[in-house]
Amino acid sequence: MDAFPEATPGTSGRSDQEALKIALINEKSSPEILMFQEDLVSRIEAQIDYQEEQIELMRGNQDLELLRTIFTTELARVRYLLRCYYRVRLHKIEEYAMHILDTAEVKERLSDREDAHAQEFFMLQGTHLKMAVGRQLPEAFSSLVRQAAAHPEKDMVPRPDLDKHVFCRVLEDRGQVPVDDAGNTAQFNKDDVFVIRYQPLQPLLAEGSVCLL
Repeated sequence: MDAFPEATPGTSGRSDQEALKIALINEKSSPEILMFQEDLVSRIEAQIDYQEEQIELMRGNQDLELLRTIFTTELARVRYLLRCYYRVRLHKIEEYAMHILDTAEVKERLSDREDAHAQEFFMLQGTHLKMAVGRQLPEAFSSLVRQAAAHPEKDMVPRPDLDKHVFCRVLEDRGQVPVDDAGNTAQFNKDDVFVIRYQPLQPLLAEGSVCLL
């Protein structure tokens, strides 16, 4: 009987618990919201349900009390990782709600529940700001997304800083990788660690060739 049931490891050979930890660190270190790990989270939640059933079956059996304690501790650890993953994503959704809902490619990264929360949060925040501030200003300056109504761009929408530097570890050999707009490249070999602008890493992070630290 395992301390915590594991799904069949993927091609990386990592367990779901290890994959969740990597997903959490990636989300914490990335300036933008990443794709929601729906399959991974579904498996983790199923494992939590299974673990709870096993713990309940051991209740009252003194011979299994030590094992029950181990199971309970491991369950608490996995629950903590999952809560942190949700919490980090929720913070980004609320910080960049306007940007996320206004950018189709970014909006697709949300789960259905996150999408619903982003829309509700945006509506509540917009209503509050209009009542508290917007109606006190001249109509030409009451927009929540533009400094002035005549301004062509939505220059008041908070956006993540994709030029932020991050630490990353290379998970598989990728050869020469472009690292800036000037065409400069760097050799990405497995287990190399870089401090680098986030934007060039976006496609590598999405496909799992690198992880953030």
